[in-house]
Amino acid sequence: MTLRGVAASSVYNLLTDYEASPRAFRAVRSVRVIECEGDACVASNIYIEQECEWKFFVFGGAFPCAFEVEERDEEMKMKCSLARGRRGTGFLKQFEGSWSVENTSEGVLIEHTLMVKPKLTPPYASKIFVQQVEQILEDVVNEIETWNGVVYGKPPHRQGVDASII
Repeated sequence: MTLRGVAASSVYNLLTDYEASPRAFRAVRSVRVIECEGDACVASNIYIEQECEWKFFVFGGAFPCAFEVEERDEEMKMKCSLARGRRGTGFLKQFEGSWSVENTSEGVLIEHTLMVKPKLTPPYASKIFVQQVEQILEDVVNEIETWNGVVYGKPPHRQGVDASII
């Protein structure tokens, strides 16, 4: 997806502002940035717990999940996966996602990839996940429209990061 009239750094800041996710994304009910302890942690990564919603026609529900997020601020890329120690628990058997934000001559290019393996795979599951990705991209556009041209600042966990990076 390519957007015009917005700074790439603002889009990246939105995508890495985990505390703001419930406001920006309809599928996220709550978020908590967590401290990770022990051998399963990578010091440079962020760990978050989310409660997410899904809807498909008249069906719907919510599920908790914990993610390990690797941010590459210089490249405006991030990827996330189920947190170690939480893989295979809950609704998801496997989850990997990534975001990439890039300035181009056409505008800001936003790429989102998602690989999900639920524990149970009802026949309509793939349609639910396709619908979720479409909704996420729509939510990004809707959130950006509320900014009215104002730059979106760094999220709390990156407030002390060198300004030349983002």
